[in-house]
Amino acid sequence: MAQVINTNTLSLMTQNNLNKSQSALSTAIERLSSGLRINSAKDDAAGQAIANRFTSNINGLTQASRNANDGISVAQTTEGSLSEINNNLQRVRELSVQAANGTNSDSDLKSIQDEITSRLSEIDRVSGQTQFNGVKVLASNQTMSIQVGANDGQTIDIDLQKIDSSTLGLSGFSVQSPTTLTTGTAITTLGTAGSTVAIDDAAIATSVAGFAGGAAAYTLSKDSTGAVFATVTGSSTPAENGIYSVNVAANATAGTARVATLGTVGATPGAGNTTITAATAAVEDSTAPATTVSIGTDTNTASITGAALYKLQDADGKDTGVYALKGTDGKLYAANVDATTGDVSVKTATYKDSTGTSQTAKVELGGLDGKTEVVTVGTGSDAKVYKSADLSGADLSKDTLTAVPTAKTTDPLEAIDAAISKVDDFRSSLGAIQNRFDSAITNLANTTTNLQSAQSRIQDADYATEVSAMSKAQILQQAGTSVLSKANQVPQSVLSLLQ
Repeated sequence: MAQVINTNTLSLMTQNNLNKSQSALSTAIERLSSGLRINSAKDDAAGQAIANRFTSNINGLTQASRNANDGISVAQTTEGSLSEINNNLQRVRELSVQAANGTNSDSDLKSIQDEITSRLSEIDRVSGQTQFNGVKVLASNQTMSIQVGANDGQTIDIDLQKIDSSTLGLSGFSVQSPTTLTTGTAITTLGTAGSTVAIDDAAIATSVAGFAGGAAAYTLSKDSTGAVFATVTGSSTPAENGIYSVNVAANATAGTARVATLGTVGATPGAGNTTITAATAAVEDSTAPATTVSIGTDTNTASITGAALYKLQDADGKDTGVYALKGTDGKLYAANVDATTGDVSVKTATYKDSTGTSQTAKVELGGLDGKTEVVTVGTGSDAKVYKSADLSGADLSKDTLTAVPTAKTTDPLEAIDAAISKVDDFRSSLGAIQNRFDSAITNLANTTTNLQSAQSRIQDADYATEVSAMSKAQILQQAGTSVLSKANQVPQSVLSLLQ
């Protein structure tokens, strides 16, 4: 071996080995400090890729387990509301059994029906308001997919059902027979000037209606001063302080009707003539009839113009205090009657149908008492009858309304049993889905544990091995440093040749 000064081969070899031991020491310390065998792709490129895929699966399965727990919560929330719906149905059945007893009077049946209707309304309220995270779980038929895996298509479906009085087959459920009301005698015929009587030399056309209190007949007369009188006559006595409208049209010239409301009459039982003063007898030229009805056009169009205004009577012939217009379709419509002017119009209700489209419908008189203001929505077997007050402003695509009973239900106990059975079936399916979610969660936990174990064997540091490697590297560092010092002194021996 040549004796040289410029290149110290032994020192270079020692430095190289010292760098190797330093790198090994750094790697061991990095693994021991991080707990990972693979801290970058250079440590194990294939292992890093495998471990990363394991990480994706583990994170996905962990979230899937949380999703499954949410699914259990949805089922529990829904089942809890169904339990309360079942309680209401059981009470309705109990009331139906009570109503089937022949000892009940009409008032008893009405009281029972009132509670049944209230219970059904509560079922509809629960259906429309039960939510989980903003999702109405009983308001519509829908499928809720719960992701229970780390990959596409790994789902469990919860089949939710719309549960309300309608879907349970209890729409319009009634244990009470409807009350039959009669129209009696028409108060005034709309579209005409009424009857005509002669007062002195003038022909007077009269249209007289009582708008508060009992029915009454009127006659018109005029005294020597020209004052017009309305006298309350007839067998029916008007209610005390009842308000009545008197419309008078004087045929001053042929072919022209002059229409005016002379005033209102405060009728007191036993009173004689009530004066309508001349100050209220302003007459306007008009060719229009004294009172008309305008209902516009809508999907429920029926001709009302020319119909008669009636005051409904019960089966005993007593006035109910409800006014109705009988249309050409034979139906009775709720009437708006202005006690001051005598103007009459059909009541209407505006709402949005199941598609969210605005509709305007005429208000009918119906229900079990025959005088409830209702609106019929739909036709045929799909027709539902709702209270006008409930339907006005409602959106049937979102809101749940309780139908008004219109007739006694045939086999009410059978209908209730079928409804209870439907709720039981739904509750059973929700119980089964909860058990399935429990099983899925257990499986997810087992799979996650196995994946984490496999991932650990690939990327986690073995401390026994790494501590040994660190100790070895430290010793080599110490030895290398000492040897390097010796190697650096070798060129000094060449100097002796120059002496």
